[in-house]
Amino acid sequence: MPLHPFAESLKKSSLTVIAECKKGSPSAGILRPNYSAAAIAKEYERCGASAISVLTDKNYFYGSLDDLYEVSRSVSIPVIRKDFIIHESQIQEAYAYGASAILLIIRILEKSRLRELFLYAKTLGLGVLVETHNEREVDLALELGMDVIGINTRDLDTFAIHPDLVKELAPKIPKNLIRVAESGIHSHKDMLDYQNIVDSVLIGTYFMKEEDITVAYRKLTTGIY
Repeated sequence: MPLHPFAESLKKSSLTVIAECKKGSPSAGILRPNYSAAAIAKEYERCGASAISVLTDKNYFYGSLDDLYEVSRSVSIPVIRKDFIIHESQIQEAYAYGASAILLIIRILEKSRLRELFLYAKTLGLGVLVETHNEREVDLALELGMDVIGINTRDLDTFAIHPDLVKELAPKIPKNLIRVAESGIHSHKDMLDYQNIVDSVLIGTYFMKEEDITVAYRKLTTGIY
């Protein structure tokens, strides 16, 4: 399967959407009992998503590499493997199963491993979304030359959302890089609030809880019900 340019896809409009395929989560349990990652991904693409995130973790998010493969072969936009990636073999799997990008979470990686995994992904032609949760992690991402920096407003320990975190941290990231807001986006107002602060938003739970994804996508991006 061909690789699709990841970073470039997130700069196509004033605020792009990374739409997520996620059957469930540790904080919410099963979100979508009738879950077909490929069908959901196709609907996201029709709605205008710029990239798709696929949860492949089985234990906490009920995902699989098969989901990644089915999504990657079903759409023509970049697909991100979202998982707790700590080893090169997981990056090889992402590449083999059709991903165009991976997620690296600074919180769970030592600085040297973060650099090694980032560079290894780049040698395969994969994009990298690096996830941060505080100013120290943003500074580290900048030091290591990361070009797509996510700010996750969800606390990994308590699962609480810190709604002002993106507004606090995004200005510290140069505008020539790609800034992504993650978690806690549920309304058109949230989208408007982020319009001039970040380049892209990653949204999963909101879509997964809605029966009609197309209607939900329109409400979120245009405010039209």
